[in-house]
Amino acid sequence: MQRIIGRDWYEGKISDAHEVFIRDLGHGHKEASISRAVVWEHGGTMTDEAYQQYLDAVERLNNDPEWVAEKEAKNRERAARRAKTKVRRICKSMGVDALLTLTYKENMQDLALCKRHMKEFVRRVRALIPGFVYVAAFEPQDRGAWHVHMAIRKLPFKLSAANGVKVGSYNVIRAVWRRVVGELGGNIDEARKKRHSRKSPAQMASYISKYILKAFEDGEDYSNRYSSSAYSLAPPMRVRFEQEAMADLVALVYMALGQPGTLTNPWMSSWGDRFFLTSEPDPGGLKPCS
Repeated sequence: MQRIIGRDWYEGKISDAHEVFIRDLGHGHKEASISRAVVWEHGGTMTDEAYQQYLDAVERLNNDPEWVAEKEAKNRERAARRAKTKVRRICKSMGVDALLTLTYKENMQDLALCKRHMKEFVRRVRALIPGFVYVAAFEPQDRGAWHVHMAIRKLPFKLSAANGVKVGSYNVIRAVWRRVVGELGGNIDEARKKRHSRKSPAQMASYISKYILKAFEDGEDYSNRYSSSAYSLAPPMRVRFEQEAMADLVALVYMALGQPGTLTNPWMSSWGDRFFLTSEPDPGGLKPCS
């Protein structure tokens, strides 16, 4: 591995040390990773002649359509992986465990307008449910109309109307969405409602991520298809181990993340130099927003 910064070049070497990251996402969710540490050593400084040759080589590559296309594809793949990781962590940190799908009756194909509608919808819902949080993805239907998939905390069964009468929360939420979209006509997908059941934040993240990845496949930046409540992720705990074996560190993160039965998704790279593990709480312990 090599990096060039200015006129200096550096060589990355895999060391015997390992780095352990443990991230507490809240709501009983934790993630841990182990990887071999890379040490970057200064390899030297290019002469004027060598630096000019380097600049000429970069210019030739940037003028090569095939190389540029390959570079952009790799960048998009990396961006897609980062987006999936980001969504997974947001969903877990928010504790979302349910789905809500907002649709239009009319063939509404203006994404900017859809985003404004959703923003106003969220503002009104928060007036009714102060704890309302969401992670949303925008998807066009086959006919071209936009609709919104929202991962949320499970809604309370009943909400209080203006006269104090308790009414079904979905009737209230549907009415809010219809008022926001007006003549365009709005609804909460009935099929989604019937299948609306409590799921883990990891499942919600997987559901929302597939629409973000589809945006990449369609040639769009994922941020154009994604929105969420404001959130703040605590920085991970990072520990460097100079001599410990991978097997000992795996045992360590198993102990750090929880008891057997809560641990999920263990993964070891084929080279045995990276490991990943998550933990989740008992689904029965999740609380609806209120």
